[in-house]
Amino acid sequence: MNTKIYLSLQTAFLCAIMLVWSLNASAQGRRVTGRITGPDGLIPGVNVVLKGTSTGTTTDANGDFSLALKSDSDVLVVSAIGYKSKEIAVGNQSTLNISLDEEASTLNEVVVTGYTTDSKRETTGAVSTVKARDLTATPSGNVEQQLQGRVAGVTVITNGQPGTASQIRVRGFGSFGGNQPLYIVDGVPVGGIDFLNPGDIENTTVLKDAASSSIYGARAASGVIVVTTKKGQRNARKLTVTYDGLYGVTDPGTGQKMLNPTDFATWTWNAFKNDGFQSGKAPVFNHPQFGTGETPVIPDYINVGGRSGVTGSVDLAAEQPKYNVNPGAGPIYQVVRANKEGTDWYDAITRVAPLQRHSFGFSGGTEASRYYVGLSAQDQQGILSNNSFKRYAFRVNTEFDILKNLRFGENIQFTYIQTLGRSGDAENGNGTSVASSENDILQAFRMPSIIPVYDEFGGYAGTAAKGFNNPRNPVANRDGQANDRNYTGAGIGNAYLEYDPIPGLTLRSSLGGVYGSGSYRFYSRLQYENSENNSAFGYGEGSNYFLAWTLTNTANYKKRFGDHGIDVIVGQEALNTGAGRRLNSNGQNP
Repeated sequence: MNTKIYLSLQTAFLCAIMLVWSLNASAQGRRVTGRITGPDGLIPGVNVVLKGTSTGTTTDANGDFSLALKSDSDVLVVSAIGYKSKEIAVGNQSTLNISLDEEASTLNEVVVTGYTTDSKRETTGAVSTVKARDLTATPSGNVEQQLQGRVAGVTVITNGQPGTASQIRVRGFGSFGGNQPLYIVDGVPVGGIDFLNPGDIENTTVLKDAASSSIYGARAASGVIVVTTKKGQRNARKLTVTYDGLYGVTDPGTGQKMLNPTDFATWTWNAFKNDGFQSGKAPVFNHPQFGTGETPVIPDYINVGGRSGVTGSVDLAAEQPKYNVNPGAGPIYQVVRANKEGTDWYDAITRVAPLQRHSFGFSGGTEASRYYVGLSAQDQQGILSNNSFKRYAFRVNTEFDILKNLRFGENIQFTYIQTLGRSGDAENGNGTSVASSENDILQAFRMPSIIPVYDEFGGYAGTAAKGFNNPRNPVANRDGQANDRNYTGAGIGNAYLEYDPIPGLTLRSSLGGVYGSGSYRFYSRLQYENSENNSAFGYGEGSNYFLAWTLTNTANYKKRFGDHGIDVIVGQEALNTGAGRRLNSNGQNP
């Protein structure tokens, strides 16, 4: 009787598990479709996002959308320019008809699209705006990272190192030739926006579909990000001084839990047993560190002058005269004690990293002039040791009324950036790029915990001790990059002239450009502690400069006729996409 009851309970339990699993799998495989309308009919370009995630889509020209769900409890956040946002609980519905109400308070907000400015009421394309207060609310010194999560459909990927540019994707990863959006800062095309001080930005507009970005042509194939910086206010106004300060820390947290030396040895023996089981033979236990017996033995020293798996005491006074970590002076001779407690390699190369940014803004104006001056300094330490980023920026935006209908203005910024110890491949940007091969964090997770950071006499320990494959000491790697330097100076800006010959018609001519120069140096240390080492000291340095300019002439006519209006723009643009020179040199000292 007890056996029957047990089997019945077991069967019921298994059925319950299968039911929950099937319901979960069914929910994950579901898609919800729908149509979104407003007071005037179908609404294209509406953002539909799963609440609490970055997963989302936009409606097509017919106001239709389709989105994969993660669970039956998913909630859709529906938002569009000029409309009140809505949250819709999906439940068991597969088709939704959603109606949005107009939000009159936002319909007159200015949106920078193409070479003109329009109100949200007059914008029909898929356009999203991010206000300055939303950017600065994110505790980051990088404008690109501050866009993350602010715009539906925009993906921001960063490797976390201070001083590295993020990857921004407006329309996904749809091309092998490149998916980077076009960046426009005050009308000037630029290669990125990491040089900007977040405190100098007035607003950011993301043009996501072809309708809104088509005026830029093929350059806008992957979307457009338009940044407008702050300016002084019209009419007489006293000097206004603002300060924006930020201090924070980045905590790398605790790394993945790794095997301690005892567990590492035990699982190594399990591997020997599995080999024997597969071959149908008795397992052969043989490891340079853990011996040859039925049970692994944790050694006291993993390397004593090339001897592995040494148990018992070692006369360090007698060994010290033999110690040598200079390949040029003879054979390498180290004494490395086993760390039986286990080395936390992740903790050894990471730290709690502070970040501080200070920004001052000075703005004002008279009846015939307006100005904004921005000063900023940022100091950010990386969570990896010997990694830091500093940026200093100076911006001046002015505009003067020469005549009542004639204006002259300029927007200029100078930026100086210093990056120290940024990891990367020497052949891929000379140590200044994101590492495309194994980085130091991966090395930290590959290093067996029985290996200490240092040997008994202060040198680096590593996989020169036999039996540990070929990872490299990540602490030694980080220390080797401590003197790597990268310096960048950049100037960007434009000068423009605007003339209003008749009411509603504005003629504008603008000449802008970007100039950048930089230098770098990097070192590769002579390694001795690893199973695979660099055989020589290495040094490299280089410098570069770059210049690009843009000449734009436009005529824009806007006229309202009651409920109707005309908005026409005609323009011509000449581009020099860039000319420059890069000089590199590398050398080795055997």
